[in-house]
Amino acid sequence: MNKYIDIHAHVLPGMGCGPETAAESLAMLRTLHDHGVKTVIATPFFNPETETADAFLARREIAYARLRQAMGEETLPHVALGAEVLLCPAVLECGRIDRFRVERTGYVLVCLPRGQVIDPALMTLFDHFHVASGLVPVLTDIDRYFNTIQVEDMFALNRAGALLQVSCAGIMAHDTRKYALYLLGNHIAQFVSSGYVSPQDSPRLVEAMRVLKRSLPLVKYKRIKNNAGMLLSNAAVSELVN
Repeated sequence: MNKYIDIHAHVLPGMGCGPETAAESLAMLRTLHDHGVKTVIATPFFNPETETADAFLARREIAYARLRQAMGEETLPHVALGAEVLLCPAVLECGRIDRFRVERTGYVLVCLPRGQVIDPALMTLFDHFHVASGLVPVLTDIDRYFNTIQVEDMFALNRAGALLQVSCAGIMAHDTRKYALYLLGNHIAQFVSSGYVSPQDSPRLVEAMRVLKRSLPLVKYKRIKNNAGMLLSNAAVSELVN
């Protein structure tokens, strides 16, 4: 079976968006293992409007320790640490934004507000975040915004320094598949990941990657599949977008 790296999944217990218990987290990790995932980046959602950075990071550390203890010696995907940070003015008051990066890389996962449109205020906020963090933002589940963000806006986000991630659900849904494949096939979006949140759901990673392999030239499919590993190894942005 192919081995995948999933850069966006909510597998830590008790973080508010995702499993409540370590047992549920283990069930999710077992499913990811069955889907060929060798490494998953745990990306609990951080809303700086409702919680301080220090409080969130302390909760994340406790949740990670609980999960590691529950995993024991079982053969499961390696769990790397990251976060999914809500882009809002309050995030600029959080101090060192690099504390939310993926492991020790120069990348951070960022979530746009629901229903967000790309306007000058949003682009200014994004620019300030980009400069303040010193990190490369990866906008998560960009397919959630297909009704409000046009292709031209996606290009604008790329030019501003953003990388884009499409969810497996966005690839599998018939009403968003064409748009998702266009973004991935034209290097506007660089990543596919599960956004996995519940043991009752399926990550659908294998299915989504099969659609990609069937729909895109092989060289583009391989690039997208490998980009997750490139991110985790802290490769230069130029290696992900060219």
